[in-house]
Amino acid sequence: MLQPLLTVLDPHRELIGQIAGLLTVLQYLAGCFICADIYRRGSSKGVSPVRFIVGCSLSLLQLQYFLKLQSPTLIGTSICTLTFSVLYSLCYLWYTPVESRGALYKVLLTVGVPTAAIYAYGCQGDDAVITDRLGLIITVLALMFIALPLTQLGTIIRAKSTAGLPLPAIAASTGASILWLLYGLLIHNSFIVVQKIIALALCTLQLSLFIIYPATATAGQRKKQQ
Repeated sequence: MLQPLLTVLDPHRELIGQIAGLLTVLQYLAGCFICADIYRRGSSKGVSPVRFIVGCSLSLLQLQYFLKLQSPTLIGTSICTLTFSVLYSLCYLWYTPVESRGALYKVLLTVGVPTAAIYAYGCQGDDAVITDRLGLIITVLALMFIALPLTQLGTIIRAKSTAGLPLPAIAASTGASILWLLYGLLIHNSFIVVQKIIALALCTLQLSLFIIYPATATAGQRKKQQ
């Protein structure tokens, strides 16, 4: 049943990849709002650098992997996401007082060391074994990155509000996951397919939270109390 659809879409695989790449970049643009808030307050206090640093790590490793696949669409997307992640990280560093940078350096060390080790492993060659292992590692890291908003699950349930979740970024991630899944099927890459199936499940879970706990619920309750 799926094969006829893939046959029809096959001539448009690069267009599908380009649209998916655009949605992925839009997902990363959510960091602009965080940085704008940091700029307005003049400090990064209260904002975790984990998303920015992990974004740099994931984008760098994805770029290495996609260079092995020789896919211009995937390479271009990774370059864009890496650029944004680096800029966000530099913004965070700039607005973090010197005496408060210990936590940032700790995250850099925690993420940077394994990233360097994985990158060094990927540099050993382009044979199928190394490429497959690198793809598996990136799949796990990408799923962890997508699931980051779920770390607020406890807070959301207690507050009965999704006000802290980035809906535009999650929506873009959902759309991108659907298109990347199609793209992975078209280029016969099992790692992309598996990664995006699980990513879609995570995105669906996050979107369902907006139905269960509307972001306006808390505000509405406050008005009633007043």
